[in-house]
Amino acid sequence: MELKIDEIAKAVDAEVMQKGNVSQITGVSIDTRTLKKGDLFIAIKGPHFDGHDFVGQAMDKGACGAVRSQKTDIGRRTSDIRHQTSDVCLLTSDFWILEVDDTIHALGDIASCWRNKVKCTVIAVTGSNGKSTTKEMIASALSATRKTIKTEGNFNNLIGLPLQAMRITPETEIAVLEMGMSAKGEIKTLTEIARPTIGLITNVNPAHLEKLHTVENVALAKGELFEAMDPDGTIVVNAEDPWVVSLSKKYKGNKIYFGMQNNCDVRFGRMISEGLDKVGLTFYVGEKEYSMTLPVPGVHNVMNALAAVSAGIAAGASADSMISGLENFSKMKMRMERVQLANGVQLINDSYNANPSSMHAAFRTVSGAKRAGRFIAVLGDMLGLGEASSEKHSELGKNAASFGVAKLFVTGSYAKDVADGARKNGMDSANVAVAADAEELKKLVISEIKTGDIVLVKGSRGMRMEQVVEYLKDNVGV
Repeated sequence: MELKIDEIAKAVDAEVMQKGNVSQITGVSIDTRTLKKGDLFIAIKGPHFDGHDFVGQAMDKGACGAVRSQKTDIGRRTSDIRHQTSDVCLLTSDFWILEVDDTIHALGDIASCWRNKVKCTVIAVTGSNGKSTTKEMIASALSATRKTIKTEGNFNNLIGLPLQAMRITPETEIAVLEMGMSAKGEIKTLTEIARPTIGLITNVNPAHLEKLHTVENVALAKGELFEAMDPDGTIVVNAEDPWVVSLSKKYKGNKIYFGMQNNCDVRFGRMISEGLDKVGLTFYVGEKEYSMTLPVPGVHNVMNALAAVSAGIAAGASADSMISGLENFSKMKMRMERVQLANGVQLINDSYNANPSSMHAAFRTVSGAKRAGRFIAVLGDMLGLGEASSEKHSELGKNAASFGVAKLFVTGSYAKDVADGARKNGMDSANVAVAADAEELKKLVISEIKTGDIVLVKGSRGMRMEQVVEYLKDNVGV
């Protein structure tokens, strides 16, 4: 990455407080632990750390300058000779200092400036469920024939996405960027930064209701992707999701539809479930039939795969060229991850996150799998549902009963709602256990499970339900 400092200063509308001795940067960093010599350090204030406290350290490690939003002492060591000014301690070192109103906004502006310089196909992926898995599938499907980068980890927000966009190089052919959001306007900003040529909304479901309040508002927030995209691009439309179909109608550019309808460009044919490890899938592109084996279970992953094929076709790839990559894409940790315990129990670690629709998909997948023993569910709260929390957790208990959960373990602020929902819909009270905390939950579960059982562990990220999985692995063995 090479950007001139004067370009950056103009892009972020900065006041130049001190000039350095280099004319351009080679990269951008917000973390001194990974900062490289020649990087421009952006001082981001987060919930736990304030980057302004590390400007001096950034200079020590070879940063060419810093972007800040407040006055800072950038002295490297107390033994250094500093030259005091009225508002900041400056060193004799030639170190750029750019001052802006908002460093997060500046980070996005720098990424946008870089994106204007590099030409490649950018595929943006958002949605209530499946966006990370779909992103991984697209990247896996295309990387065999194209130089492809993808969003690493969960770098999908107003800080993470700009950093990912700045990984694009002149040699990059495909960039698959995930977009997350928790409030109105965020997807619009991310789209303006990334300038995607292909946009995909996997689905719209109840999530982020704490801030957005209604599913309609969730849809409108996700729909900012289609609204902010250039009309000469292509959007990928889930024909099975009424919200996504409605959002797509205003887009004036090309559209590729996937789903189970006869008029879909990429159409589901049939699937054969092969336990909790994989699924055989037949699908059609136009009238041509294709078959493959996905290394993940569930109808929801079939839809993710169809979305990935559609995005690849929008990028100019053939279905034939993508199948091998889809068949070999790496399973994601804590997303329907199967763990075989030494006592013959199968753990399904789906603890990365949860909302009502992803809970429903997990129940459906596990309940349909062949098993010698019982279906046991170990659940934590679904966070971020706002005023709908009690109702949605009661519905979760109802779903547990209807999908044949034999034993239900719950913990969290809404555990009682889940338990009550399960009991009201036919589950025996003896088979419903409410734990006060994670420690009690672990002990209850380990005392209950036995050979042949399938145990689903799931909850929102903040509940850290993977603790249960690790406890069982450590105390039972794998």
